[in-house]
Amino acid sequence: MSLSTTSNASDCRNPSQEVRTGDDSDTDSSSSDIQQLREEQAVSSTVLKDKIQIQSYGRISLAILATLGVVHALYFARAIFIPIALAIVLFFLLAPLVRFLTRVCPIPESLSAAIVVLSLTFMIGLASYFLASPVSDWLSSAPATFRKAEQKLRFIIDPVDKIDQASSQVSDIAGGKEKDDVVKVSIQQPPVTSYLLSSTVNFLAGVTITVVLVYLLLAMGHRTLNSVVELLPTLDDKRGLVTMIRNVENGISRYLVTITAINIGLGIIIGTVMWLLGLPDPILLGIMAATLNFIPFVGAFIGAAVTFLIGIVYLNTPAEAMLGPLMYIVINTLEGNVFTPMILGHSMKLNPALVFVCIIFWGWAWGVGGILLAVPLIGMVKISCDHFKSLQPVARILSG
Repeated sequence: MSLSTTSNASDCRNPSQEVRTGDDSDTDSSSSDIQQLREEQAVSSTVLKDKIQIQSYGRISLAILATLGVVHALYFARAIFIPIALAIVLFFLLAPLVRFLTRVCPIPESLSAAIVVLSLTFMIGLASYFLASPVSDWLSSAPATFRKAEQKLRFIIDPVDKIDQASSQVSDIAGGKEKDDVVKVSIQQPPVTSYLLSSTVNFLAGVTITVVLVYLLLAMGHRTLNSVVELLPTLDDKRGLVTMIRNVENGISRYLVTITAINIGLGIIIGTVMWLLGLPDPILLGIMAATLNFIPFVGAFIGAAVTFLIGIVYLNTPAEAMLGPLMYIVINTLEGNVFTPMILGHSMKLNPALVFVCIIFWGWAWGVGGILLAVPLIGMVKISCDHFKSLQPVARILSG
């Protein structure tokens, strides 16, 4: 009896042990599958991160290449882009005048645009005709003026010349003197007449492009806006687009008109002050001051330097010559820090560092035209970005 009981007990224990053994094997296999799955997921996530990183690097590279391509196009196609940019600035400047003339007189918008463009062209041509003689006299007397200024500034130029001579002697001693049998190669420059002829042709072509494009923008701007509005599906979208475009146009027009009026007033004040100081051609000095005031920072120092050279030549003492550029800087400082912010408000304040960088960039890309157009273009971009929620951070960066 005891043997059978023991055997039955052992028989009863064996199945449970077998079942537990089977569960352990299943648990081990499932845990290994889970571990393998986790490893595969980790590998796949790593591969995905690498692909995303490679794609981000590719996008950055494409953005850099696209930026370089745009800069290359702006530099080498400046003969086309400068008239287009000037036409856009003049369009925003003259658009309120065209709308006012259309409302006052029952004439078509195209006729109003023609009257405004022809009137502006006539006034600029008339001013150029009357200023041609003084400007030519300035250019013809420039060598003699510089020689007189050099003679009066000899106490500053002589030490600099001595330093240059000493440095050249040191370089000759270090590198050895030039041998007689060395063949010198000189590059033959084109004659001055051909350069002036090509410059005149390019200038007339740019003026023609600007005048024609300004007229087309002023005459066809309303029709183009209506064509774009008709493509929108709902009435709210149409009203929103028209309101946004009008706000941007009015803001840019107000900014450009105000800046132009401020610069004209500044030119009148500086010309009057230079006349009181006894400097010649105060009208030209005032026009120069009004034009250079479109260039912040740099324009004021250029105008002060020109005023100083003229004062050195035509005034008796260096103290009297220093009074002209000193008054020039003081008037520009008051205009830039007091009157212009008071008239335009702080909402139109631009970041000085970014303005200076933009002046350098556009000056390199487009020359004198780029320097004059840099600030109006920055102001237009800032006003445009203010009316788009997604671009308002750009406007804040531009405003500093």
